[in-house]
Amino acid sequence: MRQKIVTSLCAFALFATTLAQASTIEVSGNITTNTTWTNNNAYLVKGFVYVKSGATLTIQPGTVIYGDKDSKGAVIIEQSAKIMAEGTADQPIIFTSALPPGQRNYGDWGGLIICGRAPINVPGGTAVIEGGVGSSYGGTDANDNSGVLRYVRIEFPDIAFQPNNEINGLTLGGVGAGTTIEHVQVSYSGDDGFEFFGGTVNAKYLISHRTLDDDFDTDFGYSGKVQYAVCLRDPNAADASASHGFESDNDAQGTTNTPKTSAVFSNITLVGPQANSGVAVNANYRRAAHLRRNTEFSFYNSVVLG
Repeated sequence: MRQKIVTSLCAFALFATTLAQASTIEVSGNITTNTTWTNNNAYLVKGFVYVKSGATLTIQPGTVIYGDKDSKGAVIIEQSAKIMAEGTADQPIIFTSALPPGQRNYGDWGGLIICGRAPINVPGGTAVIEGGVGSSYGGTDANDNSGVLRYVRIEFPDIAFQPNNEINGLTLGGVGAGTTIEHVQVSYSGDDGFEFFGGTVNAKYLISHRTLDDDFDTDFGYSGKVQYAVCLRDPNAADASASHGFESDNDAQGTTNTPKTSAVFSNITLVGPQANSGVAVNANYRRAAHLRRNTEFSFYNSVVLG
C-alpha cells in the first residue's frame, strides 16, 4: 500500500518544466477581477502579485509560472480571494524559478502564500503573515474556502524578503477546511516546505523534497489533518537555524492560547539526510520531529528513518 501511495505522489513529478509556450506574459501588482492563466502561455511573476478579495485566479492544467528573482516574485492569495489551481497527474501546474535550468537554486523567488479567515490563536484573532508582504490572515470561519490546489509543484522558492523573515514553499495562514490541498510537491525550498500558521485546512498527498529548513511547520493553532506525505532530505543542505522534519509550537512564546496547535499527521514517510549508514550529514540537521512550546501535535502510522 505504501509503495502505491509513493508512486501516486511522484508520478506527476516527471512532467517537464520546459513546455513550448506561445508567449511569456509578465504579471505584477494586483489581480482584482476573475482571471485565468492558460497553458498555452507561460507567466513571469514580478514582485508581489496579490489576488485581492473577491477575485479568483484560475490556472489551467499544465501551466508554468516563473518567479522572478531580482524582484522577489511571489503570489499572494488574500482573504476572501481564491486560487483554483487544478492540475492533473499528467499535466501538473508548476511554479518554478525564472532562471535557466542548471542555474536554479534554493530561494530563487518568493513562493505561494494563501491567507484565509479560519481561526488562529493570536490575540485579537488576526495577524499579518510573515515575509513582509503585508497581508492579513485569521478570523472565525473554520470552513473558509480559499480554493483548490491539486497536482501543483512549487520549485526553488523562499527567497528572504527580510533578514530572518522568509516565506515558505507553500505558506498557509488561517486557511479554512473548505480549501482543497492535494498532490502538492515543494522542492528545493530555501526555508520550510510547508508552513501552517493556524487554520483548519486538511491536506493529502504531499511531497517535501530537499527542503533547506523544516519540511512541515505548524503553529498559531493549526488544527487540520495531513495524510499521506513523503519527505526526502539532502545530506548536504540544511539551514543555519537547524533543520527538522517537523517543527511544531502552539506559538513562539509557548502560551496556552486557543485554539491550540493540534495538527494530526498520519501515514507519513520521512526519509532523513542519512538514508544510508556512513553518509556524512550537514551538522545543522537536528531532529526528525522538534515538538515544543505547548503544541498538541499528533503523529500516527508513520515511518521515520535516516
